[in-house]
Amino acid sequence: MHDRSSLADFEAFYERTYAVAFRVAYGVLGDRDLAEDATQDAYVAAYRDRDRYRGDGPVDAWLYRIVVHAAVSVARRRRVRVVGVGRIAPEGTTTDEGAATVDRLAIEDGLRALDPRARSAVVLRYYLDLDYATIGSILGTSADNVGVILTRSRDRLRRLMEPAATGRPPLAAEEAIRHG
Repeated sequence: MHDRSSLADFEAFYERTYAVAFRVAYGVLGDRDLAEDATQDAYVAAYRDRDRYRGDGPVDAWLYRIVVHAAVSVARRRRVRVVGVGRIAPEGTTTDEGAATVDRLAIEDGLRALDPRARSAVVLRYYLDLDYATIGSILGTSADNVGVILTRSRDRLRRLMEPAATGRPPLAAEEAIRHG
């Protein structure tokens, strides 16, 4: 939506966009409480600066840029270092469900290992399915650089999730095995 009028009723805008904005912040921070703080900071900034939105791009992308900046700011301010926590699969979980849980944990741990800017790019591309140009405008970089960031992030995630040469399982699998 390229319409400035969508910000006229800010309460409706907030209600329409909050869930996705929170997902973006959570994807960057990996912590619910911090994501809520960052999302609220972002909406305060968006409300304060709503007259600065020029309407030259989707209003949602404008908001996501504010959310990403707020989340990165919270991460830096709090020096967030999220450590993967072992989780126990419920009794009666099938092998397929257990494998899916291990995969999800490995992805979460991998995302936590990325810097906030790279995490932001991954979240915007693979959680929200935004194109490189939109992600570039949100992150304040070129679409080509978004491609570089995503390629490096995927490579790093792949390395983190693959079994090491020693035959040890990835970090998340190791945690699940240790705590399961």
